Amino acid sequence: MLNRGLRQPLFVLVLALHLIVLSTYTILRYQRSTPTETYPDQVLTEADPFAKPLSPGPLPASLIEKSERLLLNQNYKRFNKQQKSADKNYTLPRVPCPLLPPKLVGRVTADLFSYEMHEVEEHLANSSIQLGGHWSPPHCTAHYRVAIIIPYRNRDMQLRIFLNFMHPFLQKQQIDYQIYLIEPTEKMKFNRALLFNIGFREALKEYPWQCFIFHDVDLIPEDDRNIYSCPPEPRHMSVSVNTFNYQLPYRGIFGGVSAMTVKQMEAVNGFSNQYFGWGGEDDDMSARVITKYRISRYPASIGRYRMLRHRPDTPNSNRFTFLHLGTGLMNHDGLSNLQYDVVSIDKKKLLTHILVNYNETLIKASVADLVKKKKKPH
Repeated sequence: MLNRGLRQPLFVLVLALHLIVLSTYTILRYQRSTPTETYPDQVLTEADPFAKPLSPGPLPASLIEKSERLLLNQNYKRFNKQQKSADKNYTLPRVPCPLLPPKLVGRVTADLFSYEMHEVEEHLANSSIQLGGHWSPPHCTAHYRVAIIIPYRNRDMQLRIFLNFMHPFLQKQQIDYQIYLIEPTEKMKFNRALLFNIGFREALKEYPWQCFIFHDVDLIPEDDRNIYSCPPEPRHMSVSVNTFNYQLPYRGIFGGVSAMTVKQMEAVNGFSNQYFGWGGEDDDMSARVITKYRISRYPASIGRYRMLRHRPDTPNSNRFTFLHLGTGLMNHDGLSNLQYDVVSIDKKKLLTHILVNYNETLIKASVADLVKKKKKPH
């Protein structure tokens, strides 16, 4: 049995060995873990933008040599510098918006009061609409890039109601959209289809739109499930309108509001340019569409619209002449022989206004010979 004089040195020796083993183990473990956990080459990587390094864990300073403590302090400084830089420059990647927008409610009631334009602009001032009437979801990437094309003349009251309602309506659907107003100068006879073609061409010059909604300014949707997008087949959107007792007037109708992709528009050579005055151009377009596609529609309960009051337009006395030709002019009249001059492009707060000139005589003359040939009896 050891005497009391030997016990104390032996206890000190055992304690010293224990501390040496523990210190060696801790240092080796720290050195092994440092390259992957506390010395990252990049704080954020393209492969995994959410991957952030772990901050160095606390170590008992009493067990680390002076040189090791200096290294650890440098490592902390490096990490903090990288972290501050990353927090300053890093933005979360935009994820796709939900296929079914979460804020849709179905049937909606429009505010049909005719506010002044400055009141409409104030009402929409906080909705992040860019100059020119362009909006896209701020926190996700839209599934659809949609240009709304409106042929326009002397419909100021309807336009103000339309803008006040449609911007919030479209934003709930989380689409990337812009509203284009295409207007002829006063001396030009109104040609709705020609203005659609012009709007199609001009809109594509400034943005890679996928889908085009050809929209009358006096039609207001009544159900937000009526998504303003383009399906695989051209879509007639204004299925049931209050002025028709919410009934489809006839199967071939393609007027009011319709949706087509760029490819679909080009496949049918756009709208005819020959319909000066009211009427005929929609049925002509319907005939073009069904040569290559089927017309798709939402159920009448979803494709509901309210028509705003306005004065009747002057009918086109020659509309039946061109309608009787069927699709005989489709390959020669439309986008392929489009003639116009842009007078001005005005980027307003809620829309892009495009003022244009065209020559009715030249447009009619471009297909005059074909019309004569088609009209001759065989």
